Amino acid sequence: MSKQIRYAFYIAKFDLINVIRGKRKPHLIDDGISLWTGLFNWWTPGYSHVEVWIQDFCGEWRWISCDSKQLEYFGQCYTSTMRGDDNGTVSRPASTVFTHPDRWHYIEFEVTDESFEQAMAWADERVAQNKGYSMKDIRRFFMPLPVLKFLKWDDPERDICSEFGEGVATRLKRGVWVKRPILIEGPVLMSTIYLLYLILIRSPRRLWRDLVRRHHVATYSLATGLRVRDEKGKK
Repeated sequence: MSKQIRYAFYIAKFDLINVIRGKRKPHLIDDGISLWTGLFNWWTPGYSHVEVWIQDFCGEWRWISCDSKQLEYFGQCYTSTMRGDDNGTVSRPASTVFTHPDRWHYIEFEVTDESFEQAMAWADERVAQNKGYSMKDIRRFFMPLPVLKFLKWDDPERDICSEFGEGVATRLKRGVWVKRPILIEGPVLMSTIYLLYLILIRSPRRLWRDLVRRHHVATYSLATGLRVRDEKGKK
């Protein structure tokens, strides 16, 4: 048996000209995360936030009315954020997260039932033990873990969105039906994940790239459902 899971990525839209003209408010955190982490993840989309998205009990993702004028997203989203009234590692209905679907992309892949249950048990525990989120945690998007540890700025009890997404991803195993050969598995896969965990800066851009490579999946627009990138991450 297997389960479907999605990772949804928020697109930062850096628009300096309209900010200067006063037509757009600056989104310094989103823009800063996307621009900085893009330097270490060339040719990746300008993502600044990520949500782990699971289906509802009926296995549905969304509902569209017959005239396509009403759209509602189903299921539950997990992440770490300080947007709105949320602070820290949270679980929220998808309908409250995807209020601007044109700003979101998603990937979907199949995993085993057992690994799905284990991953979501870990996710629920992180939500239950939420320690909050602060501006200090934003620094973790800009520095690799060894530097953060040296400066004593890391906090294993708190998450940023990409750390949480990685935590879920490392507990997931591919589903039964795999279209392409698995080239890396077992100890080699875990060693690779651990090396990336130690060295590279965490970010939604990097998480997207790693998941696309690991699961060989295309990327889709949440608003249209159309494919925006292929299984290799190319347009």
